Amino acid sequence: MRNLSQARVRAERHEDPPEPSFDPYNPYEIDPPAPLQIFTRVGVLLMIALAFGLVAELLVRLPPH
Repeated sequence: MRNLSQARVRAERHEDPPEPSFDPYNPYEIDPPAPLQIFTRVGVLLMIALAFGLVAELLVRLPPH
């Protein structure tokens, strides 16, 4: 059996090729949202605005302490 402490072991490291970088600020790499996504986002924002309005109405109608 060989003595590995005296044998020369080559420690070559094969590096992976560089991955193509993704630039989040490049407008050509970002897909625009689909129409369904736009309507969903507008609907969520509308619901949030209506909820704030309802809370404001309820706070105004509370009797003073």
